[in-house]
Amino acid sequence: MIPNQVNESTLVKSLFEMAGITEEFVIQKLDDFIREHARRKLLFWDLEEMTQYIPFCEKTIEEKIIKQDPRWRQYQRRSGPNGKRIWLYEPTSKFMVDYIMNNWDI
Repeated sequence: MIPNQVNESTLVKSLFEMAGITEEFVIQKLDDFIREHARRKLLFWDLEEMTQYIPFCEKTIEEKIIKQDPRWRQYQRRSGPNGKRIWLYEPTSKFMVDYIMNNWDI
């Protein structure tokens, strides 16, 4: 009788699992990759776009987040004295998360 032989795919799967690479891990990484690359890349955003990403109205964002954190000012741009204000997306989105997570109650 021939001893139990492990086929190649079972061996590879076992090696991956020993290294912590499971099917769920691979699926999660692929899902993260797809979401990151399918998402629209923003360079700038305004108050209206901010309301699409967090569940607050423009007035609340302005009063409770932007005016409370002086770091926003350095990334704000305006087309004229009364023009629409926009902010560089990448750093200000991080400011928003940081401010809400560290300054608001649980």
